[in-house]
Formats: sequence, C-alpha cells, structure tokens
Amino acid sequence: MLRSFAVLGLVGAGLIAGGFAAGGYFVGKGVLDQRLANRSVTVKGVAEQEIAADLATYPLRVTVTAGDIAEGERRLSAQIGEIVAFLGERGFEAAEIVPQRLTVEDIFAQPYRPKDADPKARFILGQSVLLRSAKIEQVTRLSQSAGELVRRGIVLNDGGGPTYIVTAERLNAIKPDLIRRATAAAKTAAGEFAAASDSEVGGIRNANQGVIAILARDEGSGGERQSPDKRVRAVTTVEYLLLR
Repeated sequence: MLRSFAVLGLVGAGLIAGGFAAGGYFVGKGVLDQRLANRSVTVKGVAEQEIAADLATYPLRVTVTAGDIAEGERRLSAQIGEIVAFLGERGFEAAEIVPQRLTVEDIFAQPYRPKDADPKARFILGQSVLLRSAKIEQVTRLSQSAGELVRRGIVLNDGGGPTYIVTAERLNAIKPDLIRRATAAAKTAAGEFAAASDSEVGGIRNANQGVIAILARDEGSGGERQSPDKRVRAVTTVEYLLLR
C-alpha cells in the first residue's frame, strides 16, 4: 500500500514537472513571438504624376474716376461691356463670364484725403468680370493678348493673371493609383531595410496616407496657381512588421 502511494506520488510529481516544463515552453514562445511582433520598420513612399489643370479663373478688373456717380457708372458700364464682348470674340460663352459687384469709393469721405483733391475725381468706381472656364489653353492665350484691350481704351488693373486649378473630381480620379504606387515604393524601401538587417518584410502594422500636394510642374513658372501644368505628389507612411 505504501509502495502504491509512492508510485502515485512519483507519477504526480512527473506530471506536475511536465506541466511546468510545457508551461515554460509556451510562455517562452509567447515572449519570443511578442518580441518578434515588436520588430518593425517605418518607411515613406513617394509617387508623382504630371497633369494639366482642368479649371481656370481670370478676373479682369477696371476702375474709373468721376465727379458724379452716375457719370462714373455709365463709363464703367461701357468698359465692362467692351470686356464681355472681347471675351465672347475669343470663344467664351456667357455662362463662363460673370460680372462681379460694383465698388464705389468717395475720396472726400476719407479722413486723410489730400487738401488739393480734384472734385472731378471724387469717386473711384471699380468692377471685375470673372472668367471661369475649363478651356485652359484659350484662357492662357487670352492672358497673353489682354493688351489688345488697351487699344480699345480699357486699362485693366493688374490682377496677377489667371489662376489654374485642379478640381476635386480630377484629383480623386488619379488619387487611388498615386497611393498604390506610393505604397509600393514604401514596401520596396522596407525590403531594402529588411535585407540589410537580415529580416523579412511582414504585413502592414500601421499606415498613413499622408499628404497629397499639388505643385507647379516646372520651377520658375510663377507658382503653382499660376501654372497650368501641375505635378501631383503623394506621400504615404507605412509601418511594416519584420520577421525573423
């Protein structure tokens, strides 16, 4: 009987020892897996694409001075009419030509007006015609020939020329491919890092689309908004797991 209890005790001790050993193995493996899971690399990927703007806006502004508001309005209205006709002659439709609000400034109402201010130039009246068109090349040619208005007796205020825009619809059309190529570039960079550290690239642990920037295609073209030719850049930040 005592011998049976001794045998059972030995068996129980063996099972307990085996349990501790197995538990130690799984705990150790868990620590190893956790250590491997914490190995990662964060890289950036860049992709670019050249595109043309698909919308242009061009404000054409004139001002006149007059001693009488009614006279000023008459002269200003005549000049605005000349501008609208000029745009129509160059193939722009009425829906693309939007006259803006009239502004009037009374010099005599200014607290620091010159003492010798000319009463015949008391009022400064101004108005713009906004051209908003998808005809990019026509808008560019128009800006190059705006000097023809001078020969019609119209002097434009310097508004900085046309502004060229990439619309949200155009940007959304190219965004998926840009992000795909930027992510592929990030994975290539992660692979180079992994090879240098004797590792392999695993799955994505974290990702950030980052910034999509619209730039002028060429430097020295006067800035992004003054250039009809654009360069769209996508930058993604991706964290990859490293295996082994």
